[in-house]
Amino acid sequence: MMLRGLRMGSNAMVRVAITPKAGFSSTTANFKIVTFPMADVGEGIKEVEVLDWFVKEGDEVEEFQKLCEIQSDKATAEVTSRYTGKIKKIYTQQGDMQQVGQGLVDIDVADDSAPEPEPKKAAAPAKAEKKAEKPEKKKKAAAGGKQVKTFPLADIGEGIKEVEVLSWYVKEGDEVEEMDKICEVQSDKATVELSTPYTGKVVKIYTQPGSMQQVGSGLIDIEVAGGAAAEEEDEAPPAKEAKSEPKPAESSAPAKASSSSSFEQTGDGRKVLATPAVRRIATENKVDLSKVNATGKGGRVTKEDILKYVSGAQSSTAAAPASGQPAATGVQYQPEDRTVKITGRTRIMVQSMTETLKIPSFGAMDEVNLNKLVVTRTALKAGAEKRGIRLSYMPFFIKAASLAMKEYPIINSTLNADCTEITYKGAHNIGIAMDTAQGLVVPNIKNVEQKTIFQIAQDLNELQKRGADNKLTGPDLQGGTFTLTNIGAIGGTYVSPIISPPQVAIGGLGSITKLPRFNAKGEIEAQNVLYISWTADHRIIDGATMVRYSQVFKNYLEEPGSMLLDMM
Repeated sequence: MMLRGLRMGSNAMVRVAITPKAGFSSTTANFKIVTFPMADVGEGIKEVEVLDWFVKEGDEVEEFQKLCEIQSDKATAEVTSRYTGKIKKIYTQQGDMQQVGQGLVDIDVADDSAPEPEPKKAAAPAKAEKKAEKPEKKKKAAAGGKQVKTFPLADIGEGIKEVEVLSWYVKEGDEVEEMDKICEVQSDKATVELSTPYTGKVVKIYTQPGSMQQVGSGLIDIEVAGGAAAEEEDEAPPAKEAKSEPKPAESSAPAKASSSSSFEQTGDGRKVLATPAVRRIATENKVDLSKVNATGKGGRVTKEDILKYVSGAQSSTAAAPASGQPAATGVQYQPEDRTVKITGRTRIMVQSMTETLKIPSFGAMDEVNLNKLVVTRTALKAGAEKRGIRLSYMPFFIKAASLAMKEYPIINSTLNADCTEITYKGAHNIGIAMDTAQGLVVPNIKNVEQKTIFQIAQDLNELQKRGADNKLTGPDLQGGTFTLTNIGAIGGTYVSPIISPPQVAIGGLGSITKLPRFNAKGEIEAQNVLYISWTADHRIIDGATMVRYSQVFKNYLEEPGSMLLDMM
């Protein structure tokens, strides 16, 4: 069976393989009943909700036919059958919770197509953690002229030293072809799918889902034809310690997880559907789920529904306190302390930010009068819309940053790890920090120095869409030479942005606010003021250089005509 189309965040797709557990089969005549357990879907998830069944007991199914739809508090997935046969038993009903590792469905398949049960020891695995073995110094040629090739995790740039393996699309024993996707990994900047450079058979996987993988260490072994494999290196770095294998279910007919069901019974007998995460929020805020307006699929209460309900309830309490009682001063509940493990993108961000803060930095702040730019953008906005382009102020800021770099190229440079060389970058690949549902990502617009404002706007629109859909690629996030972060979109003013090495500077843009200011004649006028903040690596950029760069950037925005002239 295979989990396919797991949607994480917006539209990101991941797939994980599920194989039958040892001992989960019984033979009758020339057929064998195979019980498929619910696989570990990573992220520490212990149970999922069965949203819907596409089949019923007695139905005939074919390989890759959809069986059911499941949901965790992080994602929704469809489970498909790996075999052709007849549905004999469905263990978990629609709306009930399914424990990871417990039986999901029995399929009666032809005896010669069902997997053979493994030895008994698989039914009661040792509790000790399974260690990832260290690759041998030299892979010996396999029988038949084949060779085992260790595929290491390549350097994905941006100074990233390790990533988290989110999921595997293959398992040991699978046949793969060149460029097949084999796994999905995540750094603090992006989620990336890795492809195999070889055609052959997967003989070993070193790192399990949820574990960290060091750049350069062995990721997977593939048995390839002898002539197709390159010579092995003297030694491959050891893989990270793998997580222990999930414990198989004790019985082929597991009990339902009724104690953690996502149904909540109301007074009139009606059931309320919600995920475990939503029910946890409801418990913490003492909310009766039956009173929440459900907008999710199948009448389910979503996280947004309950947060909206809590916000509304707090507003009502503040506006109309009960008669004879003092007005409430805030949220009247006592949350319990809880400790959670730092995982995924947050864990990697902790490591990268810790390294970043070792850089001695210098900060500068200023404000810019955007009155003329407001007029210019308004005049160009309609023309951009006719081209299908949304023209915000950001393309002007990006172009101004690039033009100012021509006068101060050290702003667009990188510093090597031992601080012995500065590389002045020819291309202005300006990164734009984006707040997405999956966290902070920083894709970059390539070769800004060669592009018009319309072209920059078009590239920015595409990156924003891919970021919202969690579809940014490796090239989108690699090769950045300078970064702008815009906190003004959420109402901020000044900020102290943190440099992303090997870059040496970063700019922070605040909100655009109409304020009274003195003009050149000494008269008070209303100005559209932009707050700007800069952080520079003080090892190679002095304060005067950063401030002078800021003044050039400011002049381009206050006199957009000069920007257009210098673009010609």
